[in-house]
Formats: sequence, C-alpha cells, structure tokens
Amino acid sequence: MTALTNQPINRPKTWQCTEPSHESLASFSEHQWYRTAGYLLASLLQNAGYSQQAQLRILGEFVEIIAPHLGLPPGLSTQRWQSFMTDDHNPIELSWDFHTGTQQPTIRYSIEPIGLDAGSTADPNNTKAPLLFRRSILKASPHIDTELFEHFEKTFGSLWEDGLPEGHRSTIFWAFDLKEGQNTAKAYFFPGAVARATNKSNLEVIHDAISSAPTWKLSDLKPLHTFINFVEQHKELELEVEMLALDLVDPAQSRLKIYFRCRRTDFSTVRKIMSLGGAVENLDDGLGKLRALWDSLLGAQGQPDGMPLPHNNHRTAGILFNVEFKVQSTTPKVKLYIPARHYAKSDQQVIEAVAGFLNGEAQSDLTKKYTASYASCLYKVFNTYDLSSSLGIHTYVGCSVQSDGNLRVVTYFNPQQHKLHSDVYA
Repeated sequence: MTALTNQPINRPKTWQCTEPSHESLASFSEHQWYRTAGYLLASLLQNAGYSQQAQLRILGEFVEIIAPHLGLPPGLSTQRWQSFMTDDHNPIELSWDFHTGTQQPTIRYSIEPIGLDAGSTADPNNTKAPLLFRRSILKASPHIDTELFEHFEKTFGSLWEDGLPEGHRSTIFWAFDLKEGQNTAKAYFFPGAVARATNKSNLEVIHDAISSAPTWKLSDLKPLHTFINFVEQHKELELEVEMLALDLVDPAQSRLKIYFRCRRTDFSTVRKIMSLGGAVENLDDGLGKLRALWDSLLGAQGQPDGMPLPHNNHRTAGILFNVEFKVQSTTPKVKLYIPARHYAKSDQQVIEAVAGFLNGEAQSDLTKKYTASYASCLYKVFNTYDLSSSLGIHTYVGCSVQSDGNLRVVTYFNPQQHKLHSDVYA
C-alpha cells in the first residue's frame, strides 16, 4: 500500500481536454462541479478501463447536462440546498461496480437535480431544477423510456408541506450506469409526503403506486407481496422504508427496488433480512463471503453474529438494504449497503478491505488488475492523509449474493472537495 500512497498525480487527458471545449462551464458553480466531481468521474473512468471515446462522451454529458443541475457547490452559501444524497449534502454520489471481480468494472453516478436558488424564497422546495433536468436528459437521451416514470412522478409528485416527513426535503434522484455505448438511467422517488397526506405508511404508498401502474396486474407482483409479508411478520425489526427506484426502460424489463433501513446492526439480523426470513434460498455460500468482507471492513473478526456494531444515532446510520424484483418474477433479490462512513476505521481501511476480499476470492487476473486500479485512482485523487485518518469519501459498500454464490461488490463515493489532492488544482 505504501507504493500506492506516494503516486504522482496524473490528470486524465480526457478531463483536461473536455474542460476548455465547453462554454457552459463559464458559470463558476458548473466549473467547480467539473473540477471536483467531474475530476473524480474522469479518474474513475480512466482507471476502470473505459475507451477514450467513451470517456469523452461521458464527460461531455456531465458538462452539458449534469453540472448545470447540481446547484451551489460547497462553501458558497449558507442557504445551499440540503440534499439527502450524502451526509454533507453533496448532490452527487459516484460508484465503482466491481461486479464479482471477473469483468471490467462499471462506473455509475447518482444525482439530485438542484437549482442555484433552491431553498431560497424564490424556490423553497427546489421545484424548478427537476423539471429542467428532466427536459435536458430526455432531449439528450431519447432512448429513455418514460412510461413508468410518468406514472410514479404523478403518484409521488406532491409538494412538501411544512415540516420534513422524510427528515429531509429531497424528492427525486436520478442515476446512470455508464456504458461504452449507451448509458442506462434510473429514477428514485420518496413516498413520505404522500404517506403523511394520506395517513398511510411509506410501504403502503409504494405498494399502491406499484399496483396501480397501468401495465401490470396484481398477479405480476408476487415478489412485492413476499417482501410486504416479511415486513409485517417482523415488526420487531422496525424497518424504515426510504424510497422506490426503477429502471427507465420498457416496463416489462424494468427492475423495481424498494430501499429500507434497519437500525439493528448485528449480522444475525443481516442474515434474516438478506433471506427475507427464508423466502430467498441458497444464500449460505454468499452470506459466508459477506461475513468475511463485513469482518474485514468493520473490524468484526471473531465477534458472534448477534453482536451489534457500535451505536450511532445518525439519520443514515444502521444498515441500508434494497429489495429488487421485476414483474412476473417469482423471487425478490436483496442487496445490502454497509455505511462505511459510519462504521469503518478510515477510507484507507475500506480500500484495503475491499481489495483484500476481492483478491482473496479472485477467479480471474482481472480482479487484481482492477482492485489495484481502484486503489491507485483514489490515492491519486484524494489526499493520503485524509484517506488514512478520516471517513466520508466512501459512503457505502454495496453487496449482493449472485446465483452462483459469489458476491457482487460496489463501492460508493462522495467527492468531498476539501479532501481532493492539492495537485488537482495546481
């Protein structure tokens, strides 16, 4: 690891040549987002092995469509919109999807569209930017299927009343899986405002929204009912339903995902939720691998399954999950998001734990190639001192058990401006 921590900065050429070629970066806010989140994005793309052509296309899209809709960057105003995307309210989160370590990684990002005056008296509920962003992204990406989006937007489109029914004001996120060719898009909706207005639970609102979609029948939604039954039969877990996500593709192919949080942090509860109380079978091998990564990431080696992690009462503490299904499928899938920023020792420990786990499971030379690239990328972008002594760059480590028993691993990043390597601005 010492060799990695002392690497010279090597700015991605695609990042350097994209910046001066776009007049839209004349805005200070947009320029700053490109210099920070855009720099991390460019570095991730380069280190994940994307072609130069794909890098230029993706960075061009970031400049033209994403940066203008991220609002004010950190430090410019006390009225900056308090996005729920990250704990310090950055409205963008990037990720590196290792898959199971046997193929080229996929880089993704999620954003909350935000206006420059969001949260002010001119736009107290940030209603302008989501509409403008939708118009921009659909013009640039006409392949995006909006049939389901329009249904759920109408269902969840209530404006916030006084107060914060979700503990935050965010109403919609967008996410993009970045491909060599055509990106894929996802949308995320929050049910809290509708739940409060109708005196229903978040899960009831999501169930009603899904079951009322015009393209489906109730008989198509067996996995949804499996999840609801689990929640009802395990009220002691006090699961907190957060949001609904969907792929913006043909409704028959779209994956629906319900995100929920559990404040219990012992691994025995993780086992129960990952299997939905036994409804999801053949997880033993995968859960064994998950426990190995859990131990390395959280320093839990030798602890019994029933021992919780250290107490943390932050809004985003506990363990985040999603349950995923397509219509007409029979069994849901469950994904775990370990909030590394709350429970790991440092970002360097996260790097070492993830790379060590994947290399230990390596079934391909690609695994070691890309774990080294992942580590190298982060040490080139962020200050070594911050990586080794603090948390917050890694937000989550996502894990899901695949059909062959292997573990899919995704690391998520907050592009914290104050931790960027000083040479980035040189």
